[in-house]
Amino acid sequence: MTERPKRPTVRDELGRPQSLPAGPGDFQALCGHGPEVLLLGLGPEPEALPALFPEARALRYLECPAMAAQLGEGWRGRIPPKFAEIHPEDLPALLAAGARVVLYAPGTRLFPLFWEPLLAKVQLALLRHAPAPRPRLAWLPGGQADLLRTELREAFEALGWSVRTATDAGAPLDAAALPALLAAGECPELYFSVNFCGLDPLGKAQHLLAAAGVRTAVWCVDNPLHLLSGCKSRSWTELPLFVTDDWFLEPLRQLGARSVHHLPLAARVADLDRPAQQGLPELKNSLVFVGRSAFPGKESFFAGCRLPQEPWAQAQAMLQRGERPHFGWWLEQLGVQPLWPGTEVRQAGYCAEETGRAWRALCLTQASQALGGGLTIHGDEGWNALLPKGTDVRPPVDYYTALPAIAASAACCLNLTSPLLPRGLTQRHFDTWAWGGTLLSDATPGLNIFPAELTRELTFQEPAALAGRFRALADDAALRRQLGEAWRGLLRREHTYAHRLARVLEI
Repeated sequence: MTERPKRPTVRDELGRPQSLPAGPGDFQALCGHGPEVLLLGLGPEPEALPALFPEARALRYLECPAMAAQLGEGWRGRIPPKFAEIHPEDLPALLAAGARVVLYAPGTRLFPLFWEPLLAKVQLALLRHAPAPRPRLAWLPGGQADLLRTELREAFEALGWSVRTATDAGAPLDAAALPALLAAGECPELYFSVNFCGLDPLGKAQHLLAAAGVRTAVWCVDNPLHLLSGCKSRSWTELPLFVTDDWFLEPLRQLGARSVHHLPLAARVADLDRPAQQGLPELKNSLVFVGRSAFPGKESFFAGCRLPQEPWAQAQAMLQRGERPHFGWWLEQLGVQPLWPGTEVRQAGYCAEETGRAWRALCLTQASQALGGGLTIHGDEGWNALLPKGTDVRPPVDYYTALPAIAASAACCLNLTSPLLPRGLTQRHFDTWAWGGTLLSDATPGLNIFPAELTRELTFQEPAALAGRFRALADDAALRRQLGEAWRGLLRREHTYAHRLARVLEI
């Protein structure tokens, strides 16, 4: 049997060793049909390329400097003499002349930060009319039911912007759909992504939008290091990033983020304007908790992750004392490195997620035992295995249609903050008050964005203190009314989604 030839290896943009294929199928024709051929990347066997283009009158090439440096002088010496090297600034003229452009496709996977901006220019050069950003138009990628889609549309429109979503455009507003959308003539001033929705791991969409003059920004509503674990290029470091938890500002800067800012969640003006829907009198003396026992896709996202025995026992003891073994604590305990690139950070995330589930189960168990029938939970069936038998667990409810009336009708709505966000807030910290309800929350450090006099009466540290804090609020209708008025006034003045987007636009 003939031994398979050994492929040369280079380290890619992220420092990982990668082998270099060199078959004819690795060269992809992008555009043009003329006798002049432009090769975007030569691959590891440049001496074999003339045979692939025997009819070519002229052969030019452009190579990634990082690739060429690693392949060395021996590789450069095998480039046929008739190959003429060009520079990126020569690309537009060759495209205009109709040169046949051929891409060494593996190069975009290895060095996307070099190739994707160039490929974006190629794509735009093929359009009949160059796109021009339309002022005060925002695109919101993702499905209509995706996170914050309704809130962001309303907030943009309140600021005088027009908004296009995937439903409006009839396309997903992602890397695959963008060329056709730009060719159709519409181009936004801002592409606003929540949790990198609409952006791809290699930065194709980001660089195509940049070449068209579009600004792109990302709001990381969830743990940003989890979100980055799917990124395979350093392109994300060039984007303005917004995080709901300021704990992540420094780690992201250390990873190379050039522009990262704290942007908490907020309240919806439509909720603040709507009268409270107190239509469920059976809940007037109840503590209500709404939430899942685990997020969808948890098992696949954390595949292979495990709980270390000793730190887990320590974390459980901390929860009993009302301390927070959060994501950052787990990073230290496990010594996770690097935070990016790669998926190693998910091990700390898994432990923080399990800590959060234990925290919720501990608090809800304490409340169930102390309040008897005074606790109602809306969530998935997974709660039945975590909580005492007989706990009132009801099916999930729709956020927009059913939850406002539940929150407004209950004596208190309970929030239990995930340790995945060390200093985070949840939507409950805003919408419960906006809906006319009263919030009871664990004492997450993220509450420091609000005045202490508004958080002091409604927070608890230890699980054992939860029931007592609830009774104090439930028995004092005047206090609840005063808190509700103060909170709604504060949210309207400083903490709506329009306030958040105004901050984004300012940056």
